Amino acid sequence: MSDFTYSVAIRTVGKAGDKYIQELRSLHAQTIKPTHIYVFLAHGFERPKEQVGMEEYVDTPKGLVHQRAAANMIQEDYLLIIDDDVYFPPDAIEQMYRMLKEKDADGVVPDTFPTQSLPWSVKAVAYMSNDVRSRGNDGWAIKIQPSGAFSYNNHPQKAAALPTESGAGTALFVERETWRAIHYEDEEWVDQFPAGTFGEDQLMFYKFTVNGFHLLMWYDSGVVHLDANTNKASAKSYDKLYYRAMSLFLTWHRSLYSNPTISEEEKESLERAYHRRYLRGIFTRIVFSLLHGSFRFVKAYMNGNKDAKMFVKQVNYLNLPPYYIRNIEHGE
Repeated sequence: MSDFTYSVAIRTVGKAGDKYIQELRSLHAQTIKPTHIYVFLAHGFERPKEQVGMEEYVDTPKGLVHQRAAANMIQEDYLLIIDDDVYFPPDAIEQMYRMLKEKDADGVVPDTFPTQSLPWSVKAVAYMSNDVRSRGNDGWAIKIQPSGAFSYNNHPQKAAALPTESGAGTALFVERETWRAIHYEDEEWVDQFPAGTFGEDQLMFYKFTVNGFHLLMWYDSGVVHLDANTNKASAKSYDKLYYRAMSLFLTWHRSLYSNPTISEEEKESLERAYHRRYLRGIFTRIVFSLLHGSFRFVKAYMNGNKDAKMFVKQVNYLNLPPYYIRNIEHGE
């Protein structure tokens, strides 16, 4: 018998099919069994016909954040918060728990989207269009830059567990009170934007970091996102490109610029960093528009950023609970 308990929180709209079955089977095969497997099914969607064992369905308001924040109901010591299409090796939970204890961390994020393994051409486009940068092996996984973009370890040691400031939201193993402490439900405002257009994963993970918690990224874990395909930008509609551009500014503003402890000089530095990212993004999208014979790429990017700057002036946004919770609770 293990010396801890955990339950699983799966968010779904019930359409993952065989991938969902693979996930459930891998969960039931764990060397340390979950107490519950909660499936947070978006309201209005049909319950999956697939059933492997002890899955318990919970009707939940539709939305990536709403369905993830529903994990607040879990009472066990730890939570495994996942999408509906993830495979786990039999000893995955056992290993993640051991890492937490050995490294005195609060959560583990398996590396299910290995940016370091992408072709150099893809990395170059990511740098030019979104300021995503590679780093040498400096003992960290992902870091968030002043521009709001992330940088990644390009040469991590095999099977390393390194501190990280972000990751892919496909899977997170986290201590219950740590999860509740970040009040992820306060980010449900994100769900007003179309699914798949907002960087809610970074917003969630960085909230752990700025509030004093420590996450690890586990490389070469064997945890697999079974549907980890990324849509090409050329196939995206104007609306998706527009909302994605909005999300770049809003994520930067909410997670970095809203810090109540920074000085005016530090705010100006953040503004310059984002502006440089924006200008590089304009240039890249002009080139992309010329290559594809459509200026929707640059138009969506400019309009999305412009409207995001108006969005942060709205009363509903200004009245959001603080992102930097520790500063409030500790009187900092």
